[in-house]
Amino acid sequence: LIILNSPIPNPPSICFQKLWNLSSLRICADGGANRLYNATYPSIDYIPHKIVGDLDSLLPDVKAHFEKHKTMVTHDKCQDTNDLDKALKRSEGYDRVFIYGAYGGRFDQEMASFYTLHKWAATFKNQIYLYSEENCSFLIPSNVKTEITMPYYGEHVPSNGFGEGPTCGLIPLGMSCESITTTGLKWNLNGDTPLSFSTFISSSNRMMEPTITVEASQPIVFTAEMTIGA
Repeated sequence: LIILNSPIPNPPSICFQKLWNLSSLRICADGGANRLYNATYPSIDYIPHKIVGDLDSLLPDVKAHFEKHKTMVTHDKCQDTNDLDKALKRSEGYDRVFIYGAYGGRFDQEMASFYTLHKWAATFKNQIYLYSEENCSFLIPSNVKTEITMPYYGEHVPSNGFGEGPTCGLIPLGMSCESITTTGLKWNLNGDTPLSFSTFISSSNRMMEPTITVEASQPIVFTAEMTIGA
């Protein structure tokens, strides 16, 4: 789990708790540590393993608090990479990465999060997931029939009342997609309609089955809403 410099509900939300509990390594990207501190202090249930970045945002009292509880703080001065890149570098070797706080705030920073999906795709084998309280997104690789399973679909509500779906979209962010075929959506694509920002995108679609399939000629971003309750 990588925590970015974006607001975290106080107390932490169901979404944040789920990502935290699923993760064996928790890293704050610079100012993300301030956000975690503000959302959880004085509890010591949310102590990250690492804080990484150029540390231009990390507050002294936050640094002292987490260091007291054995968090490793790494000052990376490189100006050619952003704090998210620095955190991902320290996550290599893990099979899957959740990034919390990838949406909202400045638009250029939000776009940097989506750039990360492409830049680090090979390193993490397309297992990078962007999360906020309202959205989740990930990159579907090209020329692979990808199965996507989510708890919300059609009118189905999971027993725990929380999770991804059912509203979703397929966004050709980064490049056009010449051909895409899907199953299990309310409005499926049959391979005849290219997706691009000058032609067509699949937004406000809906998962109708628990597992859908997507096969695309170029990498494409899949995005879904986060739902709490019915």
